Amino acid sequence: MRSGSDCSAFWKDYLPGRNRKVLFILGLGFDPRMCHGLRMILNADPGCVKECLLIRYNEGPNSPSLLYRSRVDANIEETQSLLTGNGVIREVDVPMMSEDGRRIGSRRASDAIADDVINRFNDIIVDISSMPRGIYFPIITKLLYLLDAQNGNGATGASVNLHVLVAEQVSIDEKIQDEGIDDHAAYMHGFSSDLVQESTANVPRIWIPVLGEGKNEQLIRLYDHVRPDEICPVFPSPSVNPRRADDLVREYRDLLFDRLRVEPTNIIYASERNPFEVYRQICRTIKRYNSALDALGRCKVVVSALSSKLLSVGALLSAYEAKRKGFMIGISHVETHGYRIHGNIGSCDPELYSLWIAGECYNA
Repeated sequence: MRSGSDCSAFWKDYLPGRNRKVLFILGLGFDPRMCHGLRMILNADPGCVKECLLIRYNEGPNSPSLLYRSRVDANIEETQSLLTGNGVIREVDVPMMSEDGRRIGSRRASDAIADDVINRFNDIIVDISSMPRGIYFPIITKLLYLLDAQNGNGATGASVNLHVLVAEQVSIDEKIQDEGIDDHAAYMHGFSSDLVQESTANVPRIWIPVLGEGKNEQLIRLYDHVRPDEICPVFPSPSVNPRRADDLVREYRDLLFDRLRVEPTNIIYASERNPFEVYRQICRTIKRYNSALDALGRCKVVVSALSSKLLSVGALLSAYEAKRKGFMIGISHVETHGYRIHGNIGSCDPELYSLWIAGECYNA
């Protein structure tokens, strides 16, 4: 992982002079941070991006996000300007809802990634700065699956490198808020089959929600969906705000500790700026519970990401690894109807984070 000035320095050292063929996957939205990662990559090596896959997700005709169409158009223009004379832009439409009202966004986002994509590029960069979880979770999962399948089939040659970019700025995250959520939670595409089998209906369920601010309604709907036997909430600590974990305990005290009777010893702490620590902590928890409950047929573990994109990536990686190792794992999620900007966003000066999650650096 690299962040800030180290992130830019890494790419300036990694890309130039190596004839890298890069696929850049970008979500099309109104977020002012959308193009920061692409701009940094092209500054490092102007000709490296051979193709930009632009995910245009459609939240429906009633989405509050439609109020910011002018911001979306500005982001499209900047993307086209940056890639003029460099890479090809290929747009893919991903509807979030079917005509009969079913949630299909996660499955369609996964389908947007062609099976042969890892044969055509050296590096794949997924920029999640302007993507909702229902889009970037299945995209990253599909790419990890394709890479693992290729390695498992004994493929030879250079490894394909998978990177995740995210532009973080707390002041903007506080202004862009969820507007309307689904009445019920659901398991995300690719992380449900182990949880709904009748043969394992009596296996204990462990729920690991990664917490962020203002998610009380989501937590209630997730709990009603998962119906866990035990809850292990993840609180961000250490954090930029040293009291953030305490503030979250205070915010969710009535729900988690008074109503749901969460044991204080079950609380997990992980750095808000290090998704790999979140990944390690959740992986340890999954292994510990499965070992302790082995005599009962082990357990089902459900992960829910309700915090920043950095922490959410850590949660996704832990769930993917647990599934790969044969644990019963699911990701329960409440979809959002759209987003609304509250107040003035002000200046946009995010800190870029780059995560190298598969490829050459793991082959030693």
